[in-house]
Amino acid sequence: MARNGAYDNKSRMPVRQCAGCGKIIESGLYCQACLEKFRERAKTQNRQMELLKNNSLRKVVQERREIVILIVINDERNLNLTKLILERSLPEYKILATSNTLNAINTLISREVNLVILDADYNGVDMLIRIREDDKFKDTPVMMMSGSTERELVANVFSFGVQDYVTKPCEPNTLVERINKLLQFDEEEAAETQSKVAFKILLIDDDIFDLRQERDTLKNRLPCEIVTSQSAVEGMKILENDSIDLILVSLDMPFVNGLKFLSLVNGNAKFKRIPAIIMTDSRDFKILSEIERSTAVGYIRKPNINEDGLALIETKLRRRR
Repeated sequence: MARNGAYDNKSRMPVRQCAGCGKIIESGLYCQACLEKFRERAKTQNRQMELLKNNSLRKVVQERREIVILIVINDERNLNLTKLILERSLPEYKILATSNTLNAINTLISREVNLVILDADYNGVDMLIRIREDDKFKDTPVMMMSGSTERELVANVFSFGVQDYVTKPCEPNTLVERINKLLQFDEEEAAETQSKVAFKILLIDDDIFDLRQERDTLKNRLPCEIVTSQSAVEGMKILENDSIDLILVSLDMPFVNGLKFLSLVNGNAKFKRIPAIIMTDSRDFKILSEIERSTAVGYIRKPNINEDGLALIETKLRRRR
């Protein structure tokens, strides 16, 4: 059978085949039967997506918020030991650790932290002062550890508003008990805090399974509300009716791909200032070069968004403050 663009051997007339089933058609890319199948599949995917979104929203309301503990000690040995103790004893909490002050500040800026643990023997007092001088996280609970019991030091750190002072060496069980005591909070207050998010991201991907994975990754890492869409048309409607801080759009979508969607966004004065990031699993140099020449502020791999991709998203969101 002749291919599209070829000629029939008898009539020498051009023939066209359906791209789905191979049946000879008069025009277009697909026969009527294939088009009906595609429409039914799209309806099924839309129903699944609506169910997924409803279940996700219900889960957010019902589940307890993630508790994040940030350890900042510039001595690697003590940092790793403290992190190991807390990870083993408090598996229900998210334990972050860094020896770098700048990384610690960036973490405090980009996500909600429920408790900061510092060590006065390793520049902890300097870090405490920096925390209390910044209006964004001056009220963040802080626990100070130190091998010193000097009255002047203790009085100094409490004057900066630490919630607890732990004298080293401290038994792991005692440390964990005091952390748990600090992290007790009212459930109604927690639910209210959970509903208040710093940013809103519009996530567009026609693949329902990729969309779910991408959304969960962002939700677990960033203090953001994730608004999802399976098409460029629906994405434009969301932009019209909602306040969006960042757009994440898949490159490979039918009818209107990610780059075409960006051109539509940039054509509207209300939206063109919103930063947009392209998501793609392609490694083709030509495709990546085309993305770099576009108005996108960058691109990330999909559906497994790695640390570099999350860092790019966090950077662009911080600039929206």
